[in-house]
Amino acid sequence: MGLFKSMFATLEQEVKKAINDDGSSGKKKKKKQRGKSSGGPPTRWEKAVISLDKIVTQVVKVDPDGIDLVCFGGNGDPEWYRNIKNTKGLEEMVNSERPRGACHMGSAMDDCINDAFDKDMTKRPVAILVLTAGKPDDADVLDNTLKNAVEKIASTYETCPLSVTFFQVGDDDAATEYLSHLDNAMQADCAANGETFDLVDTIKDEEVQQAMSEIKGTKESGKTGALIGAIAGAALGVGGMYIYNNQQVKKRTAGWGGNWKVSYGGEEICKLEIKDDQEGNLVINGFPSGEETTGTYTVTNDDGDEYDSEDEYAISFMDPSGEWEVEGTVEDEHAITWSDGTRWDEIPPDNGDWKGYAAAAAGGAATAGATGYLLDKKFFNKAAKKDQCDYIIIMDRSAKMAVVDDGE
Repeated sequence: MGLFKSMFATLEQEVKKAINDDGSSGKKKKKKQRGKSSGGPPTRWEKAVISLDKIVTQVVKVDPDGIDLVCFGGNGDPEWYRNIKNTKGLEEMVNSERPRGACHMGSAMDDCINDAFDKDMTKRPVAILVLTAGKPDDADVLDNTLKNAVEKIASTYETCPLSVTFFQVGDDDAATEYLSHLDNAMQADCAANGETFDLVDTIKDEEVQQAMSEIKGTKESGKTGALIGAIAGAALGVGGMYIYNNQQVKKRTAGWGGNWKVSYGGEEICKLEIKDDQEGNLVINGFPSGEETTGTYTVTNDDGDEYDSEDEYAISFMDPSGEWEVEGTVEDEHAITWSDGTRWDEIPPDNGDWKGYAAAAAGGAATAGATGYLLDKKFFNKAAKKDQCDYIIIMDRSAKMAVVDDGE
């Protein structure tokens, strides 16, 4: 089941309430765990960072060598971050500079295309995802780069080993129009067999919103749901993400103690025994290193009420090496996904089964409608099918990403 399994029927109202809450309730907290408060409607950049975290978590399971990340914006050259294998420090990395300056996407794309052609794409294709807010300031450069790329591929390859998926963050009309242009214009006929190579596809804001409306009330399979959750993360922004986490946690009434199966990329790693003192503290045993470690989670306030709406529910544990903190997202009361790419599933007592709980690993449900349409996009389709590719993500860090959309 995906990150946005059982999406809430009243999401819009709850997001609005949460992101505008001024924290004036005055309730005293027993403990406030580390985490972000919403602080107001999210910018496009904040949405993109949330989505990036979830996308990377899923894609590195397919690409053990790690993804490459390219950030552009301002007056400098694009910044490359190579072989990212988990989300440790990812947010700090991309936030080393705030969104500013011109949107020179064309020059960033030229770097990525040249990097792709330097590789042997017959052995390992390249899939590029672009998270962007608007029409680039160097649109002519971007057009020429993409057109030259697809024509070069058509003249030298029998199948197209390169794909570029543009993901629109926000509802800028000019961006929507420009992405439609790219979607239709970047094609060439293969010299070897006459097949039409279609280099580019796009995910526009209206498509994300349509998929969001479908996800509400559904149960996505674990095979695809986490990727849909990553897409939805860009639509929801900060407020919706922590509301989802809180709602799943409310189903859990007896702490996190028990036995849990740890898996990575679908393969079981170990089984953990967790002791919970019901005060927000965990003692964890069973990692392959044999070392005991600890974790923490947000607890209710002194009045026994649920967490105040201005706070994000947070759960984390220390890596057994003691070198870094791993942060979790509660998928439901029996499953947690972590920033190191692992997943924990609670083991039912006596090898039984959780009533009303369909294990994410079972998955297999066909995704249809708008959600299936999004997963059919080149980058996400390759990741969902676990295609062995080099995955590159380009992040627009221009001033266009600092905007708060009116629809938010």
